[in-house]
Amino acid sequence: MGKTALVLSGGGAKGAFQVAAEKYAREEHGYHWDIIAGVSVGALNGAMLAMEKFDQLDQLWKTLSNRCVYTGKWNLWAAIRLLFGAKSIYGNEPLREIIEREVEPDKIKADLRVGAVSLSNGNYTIYRKDDPNLKHAILASTVMPIIWPPQHVSAECQYMVDGSLRRFSPIGDVLDTDPDEVVIISCRPQKPGIIDKPFKNILDIGIRTYDIASDEIVSGDIAEFLHINRNVREAANGGVTLHNVKGKEYREYRCRIIEPVESLGSMMDFSHDAIKRSMKIGRERAKEILG
Repeated sequence: MGKTALVLSGGGAKGAFQVAAEKYAREEHGYHWDIIAGVSVGALNGAMLAMEKFDQLDQLWKTLSNRCVYTGKWNLWAAIRLLFGAKSIYGNEPLREIIEREVEPDKIKADLRVGAVSLSNGNYTIYRKDDPNLKHAILASTVMPIIWPPQHVSAECQYMVDGSLRRFSPIGDVLDTDPDEVVIISCRPQKPGIIDKPFKNILDIGIRTYDIASDEIVSGDIAEFLHINRNVREAANGGVTLHNVKGKEYREYRCRIIEPVESLGSMMDFSHDAIKRSMKIGRERAKEILG
């Protein structure tokens, strides 16, 4: 059996969709992940899957709440703190504790790749399972700028934040391994949904802006991958082999994309009802795509 790569996008609380979709693929279709790449919430989900902590991951999401992930409230005091130099609206100490408790690098079995972005130079860095700073990198990858504080991963990588700023679906992080099949689980529909409610404050506006920008990135990432895949197939049918700028031969990948057809709601809503809904939709969509 060939190598299979799993690509997990960002999405905050929408990561519950990934958990249910992956579970269906693994339990109902026998998928085994040789390579796993994740950014943002996909970094944490990916690490848990790479350790084969399947039951723990499922239970973790079913028992989450806002206070299990972040601290603080958006109010006048929070706004004043920002004016006087605070680096974020909320704290993420509860999430740090989850990562510290659950992630055990020596138990990682798959080829794990986690992406984070430096605010200093804008570079995207990939961290692997043997990196001594892996836990810090996973936390950094989950950091939505302004919402949570940037993370110090190493002396060379300070002020690190959400990897989805550059690669919302880190497809390119797995292609160098030449997988035979790529399964992409995205928490966002290809077309952004309409939010039919008022934006009450600057936080609501900021989160919605982040959502729209992320929708554009994920659509572009997936569209480019599918475009190249299609060109490679058409060229091969005509007896032509395509190469990249480094001279490496392009190849066609079997690909499955599991994504919702409509918005899953706010990336900051870790309520029981929101998570339950996302998990239900995740399983249903995986069944529709995979059969």
